[in-house]
Amino acid sequence: MDTKAEKCDLITSHTCRRSFASNAYMAEIRAISIMKITGHKTERAFLKYIRITPEENAEKLKMHAFFLPKMEVVK
Repeated sequence: MDTKAEKCDLITSHTCRRSFASNAYMAEIRAISIMKITGHKTERAFLKYIRITPEENAEKLKMHAFFLPKMEVVK
């Protein structure tokens, strides 16, 4: 038996909150700024809360300036 429902009725506010936190974190928004929106008190709790796969974390780190090759200044 098929049931029909609006998408908005299938997604909880908790799902939206977690998705927002994960997506904002991946978009390079500082964790402390996201935590002010989500209400997390500690970064430890926040990092447990977001859903980032090891692959996503590796991609995020790969693109961080710390790991990019340094450009030499030619005089």
